Amino acid sequence: MDLLYKVIDNFDNLKYALLDAQTFSEEHYGFPEIYYKVMETDRVRVNAFINAFKKYDMMRDKVVCEAGVGTLALTKHFLPYVKKAYLIENNPNLTEFIKKELSKNGWSHKVEFIVGDAMKLELPEKVDYIVGELMSIYCANEYQVQIFKHLRQFLKPEGKLIPEKIINLAQLTYAEFEHGHTHYPLLFTRHWPELLSTQGIVNVTDLYTENQLEINSQTSLIGYLSGKANSVLMHSLVELAEGINFTGTDSLMPPTVTQLKKEIDIQSGQKYVLNSNYTYGTNLNQAKFWI
Repeated sequence: MDLLYKVIDNFDNLKYALLDAQTFSEEHYGFPEIYYKVMETDRVRVNAFINAFKKYDMMRDKVVCEAGVGTLALTKHFLPYVKKAYLIENNPNLTEFIKKELSKNGWSHKVEFIVGDAMKLELPEKVDYIVGELMSIYCANEYQVQIFKHLRQFLKPEGKLIPEKIINLAQLTYAEFEHGHTHYPLLFTRHWPELLSTQGIVNVTDLYTENQLEINSQTSLIGYLSGKANSVLMHSLVELAEGINFTGTDSLMPPTVTQLKKEIDIQSGQKYVLNSNYTYGTNLNQAKFWI
């Protein structure tokens, strides 16, 4: 009960805490230590990937490449079963930890550990599976699309990507923004915006075929309620494997509120067209949404 009191007393202060925890450097490593803890303790997130591995019989006796292994939160679940694994991590600060874990568990003999940029390196052979949990909402911050676009040249014709597809949704909303912020991921329902319209598909990212990096789309929406809309509620639905899905938690791809370029009045029952422009792997601050 004491913990609940502390949370209640800090509801307002925690509104942007998740955004701060997920902020990383331009070099794409150097997450705050707390974020690794947030990731590792998210059972919904980890179990979704475990279920995808199980669908493929834990990739037993196969050759696997995982990009962005981090603290091995996912890796440790499939590594005992695979024939060989190419593990890629761009954060040199994790090198010693990863090597110790591989040695401690007796996995070093079947692992080629690569420190470097997954968008530039070459693999010496074709692989059966490529795993990568490099996602952010709409993939607007992380390099999921770019990395899989590069690595899939090393995927066998019958090989599989995990994840496979991302469906990005949007809804017109009204929210309060403080401290100069233009967006924030949702941590508590108290910070949810007013939901004013239907939800529509902005785009579908097929990671087997996606080549373009800049997205320009138009989405038809209908007003549920009359009121002022100043923002968009973003959702990303992820297909890890057919029938195995992940639809966002506070540790990965949380529903996120971002500002419209201009506040508008909307009417219940009226149709609106949401214009969206963003580029994979840049920064959500650069994304543009307008009616």
